[in-house]
Amino acid sequence: MLSVSQLNEQAKNLLEAHFSYVEVVGEISRLTKHGSGHWYFTLKDENASISCVIYKANNARVKFEVKDGLKVVIYGKISLYSPSGSYQLIATSLKPDGEGELELAFKQLKERLDSEGLFNISHKKPLPKLPQKIALVTSATSAALQDMLRVAQTRWRLCEIFVFDTLTQGQSAPEAIIRALKKADEYGVDVIILARGGGSCEDLWCFNDESLARTIFTLKTPIVSAIGHEIDYVISDFVADFRAPTPTAAMSEILPDENEFMQYIDGLDNAIKNTIKAKISRCQNKLDFLNLKLSPNALKNKIDLKISHILRLNEKFDAKIKAKISKLQSKVNELNATFLARESFFEATKDLIQVRICGKKANLEEVKIGDEIELISQTTTKTAKIIK
Repeated sequence: MLSVSQLNEQAKNLLEAHFSYVEVVGEISRLTKHGSGHWYFTLKDENASISCVIYKANNARVKFEVKDGLKVVIYGKISLYSPSGSYQLIATSLKPDGEGELELAFKQLKERLDSEGLFNISHKKPLPKLPQKIALVTSATSAALQDMLRVAQTRWRLCEIFVFDTLTQGQSAPEAIIRALKKADEYGVDVIILARGGGSCEDLWCFNDESLARTIFTLKTPIVSAIGHEIDYVISDFVADFRAPTPTAAMSEILPDENEFMQYIDGLDNAIKNTIKAKISRCQNKLDFLNLKLSPNALKNKIDLKISHILRLNEKFDAKIKAKISKLQSKVNELNATFLARESFFEATKDLIQVRICGKKANLEEVKIGDEIELISQTTTKTAKIIK
């Protein structure tokens, strides 16, 4: 004779021995996310249903929002909950039916943030027309950084550039990017560029982080999102004040062309001079007319003094314009020297290698046998294991 507990245990052993792992498709209903972190729900189709559970360790890997009515594919094993004798499916993985997990997670987050108004154009801050200080939030060893610095050198040298080094890939990247953005926001710059070169959807996934999106929304400094290539879209693109298709395009967008600006100054100078000359010419014509009608020398002398005064003002104006242009040229030369010094530094350090353990900088003396380390140069990253 069997007790109820013994019967349930035998039934459980029979189910688990007979069924290996199975893949089941159905619709989620009666979802409960317990305080323990485990999720309990019913998986159903038009004819039947089964109780399911996915434990905390496994549901932590689910990237999309799970809710009632969502059609999913579950991979797991059949079992029986002995205390109540209930037949159930214990899920080890859960994915949306008909579309990719990352695609669904991106769409769900985009719709939620959009409904909250984070993408509303009324919240967008204007970009500065002539930025004097620019913050670049990116990897200090990336090719994207070098591309942006080259654009700044050739396009507009009358600005200071501050680099805020951060991870741009992996699980730890969102938190690191948030720290770098907050630091840059407090630095008193005119604009922030969040940049990363191209990569796969998984490589760029850290820029789809919800906490990162909400941080970008709260920044007081205008921010440009320049992630990946032109065809790549991430959540930071929608919440930022401006989206650039590439890091290089971001620099071209916010920096004026130095040569065009100097041409504009020259044209403005010529227009002012022509205006003054036209006024002098009109005054001279009036004087000539008065000379024909009025003979007293006193009036002529007074008019001559006025003309002399106008000519002196014209000379002073020319001198100020030349001084302004000279000052701008001096600033250009100064910034050019600074850039060349930085470029020399990058050239001098291009063969240096940085050692990182678990994403953190480390001294070579700290490395132990068996450690997995990252070797990072300006252009590439390699993973190695210490064997002796």
